[in-house]
Amino acid sequence: MKQRNITNLFKYTKDIFSLKEDFMKGKIFISLLIAGLFFVPVLAGIGPAQQNTQRVYSGPKIVFEEKNNHDTNTDALPGNNPKGKPQPPAPGPDKWAVVIGIADYQGSGNDLFYPDDDAMDMYNYLLSKGYPSSHIKLLTNRKATANAIVSAIDWMNSQETQATSECVFFYSGHGTTYDGYNDGDTEYTDECIVSYNLYIVLDGQLRQMFNTFNSQKIAIIFDSCFSGGMNDLQTTGRVVDTACAENELSWDGSPAMSNGVYTYYYLQGLISQNTVEGAHAYAAPLAQDAVQDLYGEVMNPQEYDSYSGTWQF
Repeated sequence: MKQRNITNLFKYTKDIFSLKEDFMKGKIFISLLIAGLFFVPVLAGIGPAQQNTQRVYSGPKIVFEEKNNHDTNTDALPGNNPKGKPQPPAPGPDKWAVVIGIADYQGSGNDLFYPDDDAMDMYNYLLSKGYPSSHIKLLTNRKATANAIVSAIDWMNSQETQATSECVFFYSGHGTTYDGYNDGDTEYTDECIVSYNLYIVLDGQLRQMFNTFNSQKIAIIFDSCFSGGMNDLQTTGRVVDTACAENELSWDGSPAMSNGVYTYYYLQGLISQNTVEGAHAYAAPLAQDAVQDLYGEVMNPQEYDSYSGTWQF
């Protein structure tokens, strides 16, 4: 009888430990379940920055002003505007370019897919047309600060010295608008480009910079939202090509394109036509149709041509 009681006692004790073990396992499982419910949404928010197919900007709108800027990025190029200070002629052909593409913007809310690819493809095209690499300022992503953009235009200004100098300015990235800033024109609403560090450069500011150029052969190309309003830059000796009208958006293309829609077809046009006007004439209807097919949206590329003759590379 005593042996049986002892046996039962051991069995009872074993059952208690078994129940305790099961209980602890249950607590661990429940704890893991609760932790999982907490961490899954947190982890879901960790990953690549949000990327947009529309090239419309939704960040802060701070106008870049050279005199009052706080842009101290070390990638910024030094300014060198020599008007009134003659410079020795640079070696090589009299061809100059500033090429900008910004896909990775400061922060995480304004990234795009292909503007940096647009810039690289344009850079390679210019190389194929006899532009030395030393005659091209290529600014992509974090190198394309507001100060670097303005300094690059300033650099090109310092290099072109003749009416026959050939100059190209290409920008692919965010475009936006800004109301009420006096940039030297009569418009209340100005169109702008957006630098990597989220400053905006107004169309009137760009016009003032390019109006100091001697060249009478300048091509200015924008693949950005509202870029049709950049017609402020139009004047004798220039062609201004834009991805869309001033009240429209521009769009990144499909993965198969790996470019902005307009730039994708514009580059094809450059290769086949070898002229700025020919590239735009080729690209405009194809880009229009592609945006309709991909997104069900309207995009009407624009050209403002005040160049005498055909702008040929």
